[in-house]
Amino acid sequence: MDRRPDQAEQATNGMAVLAKHNVVSEDLAIAALTEYSSQLEDLLLDVPHAFQYFGMLMAATHVQMSRVSEAMGELMTKVDMLKPPTMSIVFAYLKHMAKTNGEESTRINIEETEFDVSQFLCLDHRSETDIKRVLGLQDLLSLFPKYAQVD
Repeated sequence: MDRRPDQAEQATNGMAVLAKHNVVSEDLAIAALTEYSSQLEDLLLDVPHAFQYFGMLMAATHVQMSRVSEAMGELMTKVDMLKPPTMSIVFAYLKHMAKTNGEESTRINIEETEFDVSQFLCLDHRSETDIKRVLGLQDLLSLFPKYAQVD
């Protein structure tokens, strides 16, 4: 992926076709994504939206919600940062899932898999109020009704 969003969109569309026709299995996709995730931070200077593109790729290759943290590999160890890379990745993943599969289907999948979005957020900002605020800022609150009710 290069710097341009249209190229990222083309790459994700291509991967989606391969995943849809089982040319790329989920296990193979996760292995490749895990390997690729270790290089993401180095790519940021050249590709400022690398984390978002990575999240889009995860969604396009049909990585199940139960395996998102596995696909992120060593990035999951960086949640002690103020804005961990996992946060940008999971938000892009969820947005792409909602765009591709529909918001209702994505919300149901989140509930059925008991997807814990807090594991991708900064360790110091995992209260229900903080999660609600961050999801609201990302326009993702509708996917997590339990946080929408938090005061």
